[in-house]
Amino acid sequence: MDDRIEEFVMREELIMLTAAELDLENCRPTDFPEPRRVYAWVRYPSKAIRVQAHAISYTRTAVRIRFLEPVIKIPR
Repeated sequence: MDDRIEEFVMREELIMLTAAELDLENCRPTDFPEPRRVYAWVRYPSKAIRVQAHAISYTRTAVRIRFLEPVIKIPR
């Protein structure tokens, strides 16, 4: 349990896509009728990890996902 607490306190924040990368003015999001199970790479400052996730919407350039943060199991 102490390891999980330490992981939670010390965890890095996800690196999200920038506004320019998302380009929401020109690429409106479309919701999937039902979330789709996918594997996705998520990036942190010091590493990238592959997670099992659910794709919930998409644009021409990006996909919005939901997943549980590895080890500490916090929804993201």
